[in-house]
Amino acid sequence: MPMKTLETKVGGRIKLLREGKGWLQRELAKAAGLPLRTVGRIERGDVDVRLSTLAKIAHALGVTLTDLVQ
Repeated sequence: MPMKTLETKVGGRIKLLREGKGWLQRELAKAAGLPLRTVGRIERGDVDVRLSTLAKIAHALGVTLTDLVQ
């Protein structure tokens, strides 16, 4: 079984935190000021996410950057 990439792990963590809040992707996108498509791509691990984007997502979810990369 292949190892997950860092992008996939972080994306999965974001999805888990988002779902824990009962949010749809569009709600996270709006709260973080990001396009809906971008949130979907991040959650799937399809993109190399900038630190500034992770900070926006963390702020929207009410968590720290560390929480996103555990």
